[in-house]
Amino acid sequence: MRRSFLILSIILLSVGVISLASCSGHRQESSQDTIIAIDTTTSTDTTTTLPKDSVTAPADTLPDPPERLDHVPQDVIALFEQEGHRDEYMSGVIAEIAKSSPSYARRLVNSSHSRFIVVDKGRMKVILYNRYGHEIVSYGMACARNYGTKRGKADCRTPEGFFSVQGIYDSTDWLFTDDNGRTSKKKGQFGPRFIRLSIPTTTQIGIHGTCAPGSIGGRVSHGCIRLTNKNILQLVKLVKPGMPVIVIPGKRDREVNLQEGNDIVSFTTSSKYAIPDEERRQILASIETDNIESETKETIEVPTDSIISQPADTTAIPSEPIAE
Repeated sequence: MRRSFLILSIILLSVGVISLASCSGHRQESSQDTIIAIDTTTSTDTTTTLPKDSVTAPADTLPDPPERLDHVPQDVIALFEQEGHRDEYMSGVIAEIAKSSPSYARRLVNSSHSRFIVVDKGRMKVILYNRYGHEIVSYGMACARNYGTKRGKADCRTPEGFFSVQGIYDSTDWLFTDDNGRTSKKKGQFGPRFIRLSIPTTTQIGIHGTCAPGSIGGRVSHGCIRLTNKNILQLVKLVKPGMPVIVIPGKRDREVNLQEGNDIVSFTTSSKYAIPDEERRQILASIETDNIESETKETIEVPTDSIISQPADTTAIPSEPIAE
């Protein structure tokens, strides 16, 4: 009996030793392979091991544009220094622009104009900056009802990109003509002034006033950018033909652009780039004495056949055609 019990104990002990050996001996290579596979999978799926610019964004956000950097390129900084105003440029929006588009930044620095405009479709603002990228003044605006950059005639989109001011016109008596050749008899739909933008694909887009001030802040136009009549009269005193104008997309515009294969330059505008209040007051006060008529007389008269031709917009005032 004792001998049988002893034999059984020896057998059980042997099985235990073999089991331990299988966990740490011959089977160790297979176990290690499994661990490596797990580690590899985790490393691939974890964002901490990926390059910063390739991390997948959550579904409700958009990735930064491919060009976007987390620093101002050295060649742009060198250009700031060459101009002798490194600190001024670095504290303005041009330094921010350089992170998304160094070419935009270089064009602004090399511009012969002392100011430029940014139309921000996300913030719904028309912003006037000084040459260093410090905000002088901003205005609430309305723009196209459809999202994304303009692709064709009558698509109800505001074009995005780097443009310039083609001219400034007295639009007080302009009449709106739709695509079917019907002309409204109502004057004032473009407000008192029209800043036409020089855009390669169209001559129909501009920044202008409106007879529908309640539309400001909305996506309601067929492509143009609307300001209140008071604001357009102030803005034209600060704008000159040839001045740079950048139109940037909002979030939903970017979604549409990316779906359509268009990667339009985008950057962040912010009131943190604004000039001091006292300096702003001085600039705006200095233009109050200007004669607006003396500026519009210097511009080219607009031929009748070049007046904006888009379908009538009845969004803001039902039964009355509204201009672009």
